[in-house]
Amino acid sequence: MLKVKTKNTAGNVIAVMFPAETLQSLGISGGDEIDVTATGDALILRPVTQESPDIQKATEKVFSRWDKVFTELAKGTEADK
Repeated sequence: MLKVKTKNTAGNVIAVMFPAETLQSLGISGGDEIDVTATGDALILRPVTQESPDIQKATEKVFSRWDKVFTELAKGTEADK
């Protein structure tokens, strides 16, 4: 699990900073547009592509059905902590 810090910015915006290598492993570079999907207490980041709207609809359908299961899985086990 990667832990990152947030940074307060002007207005009602909070920035989340990720190490460059983390985003690059997802195919995301500085200045790229990304899709962000919020599900329960998790965020899904992915680069914007031509097929993103279809993928996003499918992802939202799956996560709306299995949200509680994914939330519990994201918590990990006691051994992971």
